[in-house]
Amino acid sequence: MDARWEKVRAIVLNMVERCAVCGQRFSVEDLHALGRSRSTWAFRLTCQFCGASSLIAAVIDEEQLREARIPERAEPVTERDVEEIRAFLEHFDGDFQRLFGYSGGGSPSWSE
Repeated sequence: MDARWEKVRAIVLNMVERCAVCGQRFSVEDLHALGRSRSTWAFRLTCQFCGASSLIAAVIDEEQLREARIPERAEPVTERDVEEIRAFLEHFDGDFQRLFGYSGGGSPSWSE
């Protein structure tokens, strides 16, 4: 798939993040191009969870395409990732200021 299509898909999925019927997030595989003219794209968006389907007409100009960023694909969470965060949280005392190195200089504290 070309970069132009990836950008259009990112724009559309950014605008329609969740299914109106069941509330689940859409994934890139849920959006299928049906056709296009110069600046208008037609899509079918089908929720993989409940099967609800919508038709979308998106008018996207050249400026929007230039500014759009293709999202990086995240690697799936592994069992090791889950074990590492579990071990961390098991001993975490809730001190986010210490965790993120906040020294308290110049800004009011959260408790003020």
